[in-house]
Amino acid sequence: MQVYNLEAVKAPRLCGMPLDLFSRLLRVPIIKDFILKLIKRKNKIPEMVRFANSPHCHRLEGEDDGSLGKNDTQHLMPLYYPVHEMTKDEAEMHQRMVKEAPLDLKALADANVEALSSASKDKFRYWTISDYTSRYLDGSITPTQVVDKLINIIEEMNSRNQNSSVVTQMNKEELQLQAAESTKRYQNNNIMGVLDGVPILVKDEIPTVGHSVTLGTSFISDRVEKDVVLPIIKLKQQGVLIVGKTNQHEIGIGTTGFNLLHGTPKNPYGRDGRHYYTGGSTSGSAAAVAMGLVPLAVGADGGGSIRIPSGLCGIVGLKATYKRVARDCSVGCSVSHAGPMANNVHDAALAYAIMAGEAENDHRRHSQMQPPVHLHAYLTNQSTDLKGLRIGIFDEHIKDSDENVQRATKRAIEHYQQLGAEIVPITLPHLQEIHMAHAITISTEMYSLMEEHYQSSHFNQFCPESRVSLAIGRSWSSSEFLAAQKVRSYAMHHIEVLFQNKVDIILSPATPCTAPLMRDDVASHGESNLSETAALMKYMIHGNLTGIPGLVFPIAYDDETSLPISLQLQAAHWREDLLFRVARQSQDILRGGITKPALYVDVFSDNIGHNEKQSDNLVSSQ
Repeated sequence: MQVYNLEAVKAPRLCGMPLDLFSRLLRVPIIKDFILKLIKRKNKIPEMVRFANSPHCHRLEGEDDGSLGKNDTQHLMPLYYPVHEMTKDEAEMHQRMVKEAPLDLKALADANVEALSSASKDKFRYWTISDYTSRYLDGSITPTQVVDKLINIIEEMNSRNQNSSVVTQMNKEELQLQAAESTKRYQNNNIMGVLDGVPILVKDEIPTVGHSVTLGTSFISDRVEKDVVLPIIKLKQQGVLIVGKTNQHEIGIGTTGFNLLHGTPKNPYGRDGRHYYTGGSTSGSAAAVAMGLVPLAVGADGGGSIRIPSGLCGIVGLKATYKRVARDCSVGCSVSHAGPMANNVHDAALAYAIMAGEAENDHRRHSQMQPPVHLHAYLTNQSTDLKGLRIGIFDEHIKDSDENVQRATKRAIEHYQQLGAEIVPITLPHLQEIHMAHAITISTEMYSLMEEHYQSSHFNQFCPESRVSLAIGRSWSSSEFLAAQKVRSYAMHHIEVLFQNKVDIILSPATPCTAPLMRDDVASHGESNLSETAALMKYMIHGNLTGIPGLVFPIAYDDETSLPISLQLQAAHWREDLLFRVARQSQDILRGGITKPALYVDVFSDNIGHNEKQSDNLVSSQ
């Protein structure tokens, strides 16, 4: 049986002028070749290539019981898009599930979130989507009033906290016009959809009419004349109000959420006056949901960019199956997934049900290979009983995390056992090679997108961290890239057989640590800390490379800092319904329920403040 072979990425942490100089040296012939060759050798890229070309990569290695085809020697070809092709039995299973539990958006939206959550009696809970729509229906507040308040809050936040912007773009006039139209619909009892008047935010990189796609830079500004991203179109058809675009890690190539241009959002759970990262790259969306600014946001995830910030900020984040939420994406096109970020499991499930589905304009029609959208396991299993559910645990992988994370994860495992789930030991072999394959793939795709800017005068406008990452992405050879796709093929075959024969869910921490502290020395040039970046992605990468869905949600808070600790569940392709079922039965893991963030906006109150301390109109900071 394969041993756990994942190692920490070996690269120096750089900041300030040394980082700027290093980023420029990576363009100098001979010097750059020497540095990059050293980085590759230290991180075992040659070993990954050898593995990809060896017989081991063409054999599905079995577990102790041999159920994974220990003697299977089928040849595995390189695989670029992680699209799962259903068997006849799988297709029939999904069709049966759709018939047994038809998806009724109105019934799903009308479901009482408090009744679905055993944590609803806590002193604090977030305002949910149904809290907005029920108030609109009874006339106690209108979409116009909510939008006017949000505009004031965001403008004050941006004026007072210029170094930590959450929302980077708003189209105020259009937003107020749409809010007025929504208000009239409620007054005339002519509601557009289940999200009519609900404010949401969207990650910068996702195109929406009326806003630019800047990727967190100062020199990119792409706009669309009409909406082309299917999940955005579907959300709008249900009546959402897109308040604006959120901050992100520059070009989406980091996991802390740092942005030198717009400032770096603060983690709403930081209570000691210090600046903790939100995680990234979907930093602004996670912070906005965690602080209560909106109940729902849309993110994108190429290596954990929805799940890492959701986990570090203590909210619910879904990376759906590859192409389940259809989006043609030039940013990490073979690893990027769109998905919802919400403050509770039920609203995430509702948003997923709306956003998912095939698109007519999808590149290579990959999204059209999916089964009909359903939430079968979530809708048909209302009890807390998890009997018959097989949860896979890779113990060595879980132990490669901080002690507080291990304790919380162990408590979650025990909780599921008490509910009747079977805990199944598993191995995810060759994680080192899989992680390097992902690094090669996503950085190559990012460089391909940014090459024109990297080679132009825009080079100086990139933050130094982005320059370093792009230099690495530029350095991969064709043989290294091809080897990475062979490793992807191996990983996808292994995970498919694992779900077919052994487990229903794979459980892990969301991140190996709580939110990292943003140090003072990053203010002028940022930082390049590839070891920290890779560590935050430790439990994420396998899902991006193989396309399986993953859901994260909070299960604890650190005793000293009160920062969230979150869990990740992953399932077979197209089985998001199973993730939501298990997540719903996870509320009791949180001892004492959801903790109120230090930075919190109460949209329905007259005042918005920092915990009990109220300011005039604004979330205040310590």
